[in-house]
Amino acid sequence: MMDIRAIRTLMEINALQSFGSVQSSAEQDSPTSLFQMMLEELGGQSSVTDSLSSISSSMLSNANQIESLRYTGNNRVFEPSTLAAILGSTQQSVSQASSMNTNQYSDIVRQAADKFGLPENLINAVIRQESNFNNSVVSRAGAEGLMQLMPGTAKFLGIQDSFDPVQNIMGGAKYLKQMLNQFDDNIELALAAYNAGPGNVKKYDGIPPFKETQQYVQKVLNYTKV
Repeated sequence: MMDIRAIRTLMEINALQSFGSVQSSAEQDSPTSLFQMMLEELGGQSSVTDSLSSISSSMLSNANQIESLRYTGNNRVFEPSTLAAILGSTQQSVSQASSMNTNQYSDIVRQAADKFGLPENLINAVIRQESNFNNSVVSRAGAEGLMQLMPGTAKFLGIQDSFDPVQNIMGGAKYLKQMLNQFDDNIELALAAYNAGPGNVKKYDGIPPFKETQQYVQKVLNYTKV
């Protein structure tokens, strides 16, 4: 049976999620909410602390989920202390993990930067946003590997195995360089094209009015400063 703390935590988080759209368009397709995760976890565990720890650990596989928990609208929204604790500990762990993974692929990134004349921190920032340095990740749309290359794009770039770190990073860097060349070295437009396609950037004569793309560009630029 759930204790009173568990019930209170569930109610807080469920109320928080109902105040606004805190998930990206891609995440909205998923039937599993944090509230449902809590119910499932608490159904098989003895305490809310164990449940929160379990959920916090599972979130490490996708750093983007951390920010999806926060409401970013104009209205002020109550944020329970339990959620703040999860976000704080998870962000610290993700930051440490990202640092370790950056070092793991640093030689490949350096080679790609030299070959295509790109800043290393830009390539690292794109990888961090795309996959958080998870070489085996596949998106719902089918994008693969560290720099989340679509199979068609990978084939166009001559990549035979998108899950091979060398091929993926080299191919992603090559494509990013092509976008920079196409948009006169405008990093913001190149990043928007990397995310939404060059056709959309041309269609809207700038960063497309897609929330996902606008957030993508800003996040990558922020990561270049870390």
